[in-house]
Order: sequence, then C-alpha cells, then structure tokens
Amino acid sequence: MPTYNDYGIVLTSYSFSEADKILNIYTRNNGLVRAIGKGIKKPTSRFGGKTGQLSCCYFHFAKGKNLDILSDCEQINAFPKLRGDLIRLTYGMLFVEIVSSFAYEMESESTHIYELLYSALDKLQITEIPDLFSIRFIMEFLSIHGFRPQLETCVSCSKNISYEGSRDYFPFSSILGGLLCNKCSHSIDHKKININVLQLLGINDELNNIHPIKQEDIRLALELVREHTDMRGKNKIKTFDLVFSL
Repeated sequence: MPTYNDYGIVLTSYSFSEADKILNIYTRNNGLVRAIGKGIKKPTSRFGGKTGQLSCCYFHFAKGKNLDILSDCEQINAFPKLRGDLIRLTYGMLFVEIVSSFAYEMESESTHIYELLYSALDKLQITEIPDLFSIRFIMEFLSIHGFRPQLETCVSCSKNISYEGSRDYFPFSSILGGLLCNKCSHSIDHKKININVLQLLGINDELNNIHPIKQEDIRLALELVREHTDMRGKNKIKTFDLVFSL
C-alpha cells in the first residue's frame, strides 16, 4: 500500500464508527486529504490528543481506495492560546471553515493556502484586533483563489472607480463580486457601502490609516465578505453566526 507524508491542519472531523473518525485535513502539498483514523476515539489511541480541530501535525498516510488511512502523526502546533480564548477560538474556527468550503484534493495553490492558514492561526493567538485581522485573512485567501472582490474598477463595465471627492456611499454588487460605477448601478441590484468599509476590505493597506475605525463598519465589512464567500464557496459559512454573536 503506497504511503506519503505531509504537513496538515485539521479542518473538521466526524465519527465513522464506534472507535474511528474521518478527518478532513488541509495539507501543504496535497490539498484536502480525507483520512480515516482507526481507533482514534479509544482512550488508548496515540492520535486522540493530536488530531482535534485546528491542530497542525506532520501526518503519515497510507493510500486507500476511497479514504486514505492515518498511520501516524507528530503534532507541530496546537495553537494553545486560541483554545483558551473564546473570541480567538471562534475566529480560528471561521478560518478553517472558510478554507474547508473552498478546499479540493491536489490544489495547485495548496502550499500558499496551507502557509496562509498556518500563519493566520499563529498570529491570531497574539493579535489585539481579531476582527480586523480576520478581514485581512479572508481577503488574502480569496485573492489566492481569484475571488477577491473587485474594488478598483466597475465589475460590470470595467470603468475605473474614483475615490476622490465626497461620496456618501459606493454601490457594491455581491452577485457580481465588486463595485459598480454610477451608470451601472442604475440597472444592477447593489448595496451601499462607505469608504471606511472599502478601506477595511483593502483599498488602503494600512489599518491605522482608517480614522476612526467604527465597530459598525467592521460589522458591515464582515457581512459583506460573508455574502461574498457564501456565493462562491461550496457551503455557507455558519461560523459567521458565532462571530456576530460575540
């Protein structure tokens, strides 16, 4: 039976039998790996304490017909400061659910996605602004997949968007995935977002250039990226409900 090794982060797991679990793992070189951990639920299992959600390990797999088999693993990072803080843990769960919603086997960008997720979970342990940090993570993740919202030109006609002058709002189409010019906004459904929300989404690379950062703008930005990812991923991201309840 062929074997292979890879670094990976556990996205989700669920029971398969009385003693076994199926793990969905995002790996550095193989993208999404679905593997069965035999006997993992037994108290004596050498895997049980290492393979919880958010755990990063160096995994040893054996190739299977439908599911690969977890042969062994060495824990690299359990991100302990996330587990001891409800807010940070919730954002960490948001990160892995978003990755899971877009994940496929043998993705060409798996190395970039894995490194982005690992770095984000690690930095999430110490950031003082997890909500703002999460927006940056999501936008960078969407960029890797080619799904970043279009903010520089009209998503309908490609006309340049001007941020100069005093405008109360900018029209944004969630269905098309970006800003609209004034002309296109007359015929396309859209929502109105202000310049602070656009800055949070990345038209300004420095968070500290946004004065002041209002909690309502952070909420609007998160709602916008939620709608955007829900329309483009495999599943709707349920953890956003927990984020909004914090």
